[in-house]
Amino acid sequence: MGLELQARAELRAVPGLLQSLRLLPLGYDALIGTVEQALTDNPMLERSAGSVCPGCGRHCTSSKCPRCSSVLRYAGRDPAVMPFDTLEAAAACEIRSDCRAALPVVIAHLSGRGLLDAEPGEIAAAHGLAPDVIAETVRAIKAAGPVGVAETSVVDLLLAQARGLVTAGDAAPWIVDLVRDHLEAVAAGDTATVARAFGISPQAVEAAFRLVRARLRPVAVVEVPERPESAGIPDVFVYRTRSGVFEVEVPDSDWFGLGLADVQPAVRANADASAWLAGHERAARELLRQLDTRASVLRRVAAYMVDRQAGYFERGAAAHVPLTRTDVAVELGLHASTVSRCVAGKTLRHPDGEIVPLADLLGGAVAIKARIAELAATGRVSDARLCRALADSGHIVARRTVAKYRAELGIAAGGLRRT
Repeated sequence: MGLELQARAELRAVPGLLQSLRLLPLGYDALIGTVEQALTDNPMLERSAGSVCPGCGRHCTSSKCPRCSSVLRYAGRDPAVMPFDTLEAAAACEIRSDCRAALPVVIAHLSGRGLLDAEPGEIAAAHGLAPDVIAETVRAIKAAGPVGVAETSVVDLLLAQARGLVTAGDAAPWIVDLVRDHLEAVAAGDTATVARAFGISPQAVEAAFRLVRARLRPVAVVEVPERPESAGIPDVFVYRTRSGVFEVEVPDSDWFGLGLADVQPAVRANADASAWLAGHERAARELLRQLDTRASVLRRVAAYMVDRQAGYFERGAAAHVPLTRTDVAVELGLHASTVSRCVAGKTLRHPDGEIVPLADLLGGAVAIKARIAELAATGRVSDARLCRALADSGHIVARRTVAKYRAELGIAAGGLRRT
């Protein structure tokens, strides 16, 4: 009888569970569409005042994103026409009051890239202003503006952006030295030279090159859309903390800046109005719960996958370990279909900014295929030699399986890639 009662209770719970996971299959584009529609339809759902971060899509209530450190421009200005007008307004709130008069002077010396066209000392001399006043003005502009603004050279701008990545925990400290001393090697893709200079693996250097190319820009102007834009925004964000640990973030109700609208006591006291709002309030609470449930489940699944594939994030495809949806489901105590709904159609952003399918963290032969491609690139290699080379790397694979993977990679017999 006890088992029967338990089974009945579980069956009664299924509809509620399915309803709470209703948003789980949605990718970010569909999810934000659902949120925007709910904001339009439901008077009890509101978004807090703020702006959308251009880097990650997060709704921010302050002028800087806590993750991206991007400055959010005020709506209503055209950056293409007045690129630093809003920066002046933001810096005016940061600068000491006795230096505020110098702000438009220094802003006028910013180039289209956001660089100063003269040294601070030269600006002070040219306008008859005290050097410490110009120094304070430059400090305020840097504090209020995008990372790298008000530097005097492109290299200094890139160095400021590199230091910002280190401070945010998205890059190792040596990336600053890479940008300062080895930009030519980055441009040429010369991983060998940099690997020797820093005493690290070529894979780590290549990862740093990707980060530099994806995250550093020779300009300090950040444009922000006037309304939420979902293009290029992933479902899962992976960040590297200062201690080197990978951290996973998934958008939830707080991410979208959502909450329940305040209702005046007089409205609550009106029976008809209160009854009308009650249904909307239930719907708003349910949406917030569903958003947070989706985020919780997806975060749990993604965090486990990222933890298992830490080597993949550090060293690339060669360090990918076999992992299946069933493995994840068993380890987390979830149904395999729940894991499938978490993964299907979702994307993930690497710490270096690259966006890939979340499913890339799954698979049983990623490292093997990467090794085959690497070996084939060295010249004509038979399947038998590929088998031996794979065995030397710790991958015991049948010759027919090697032939299958080679064909999937588009590599002809003998090691030449098909055109």
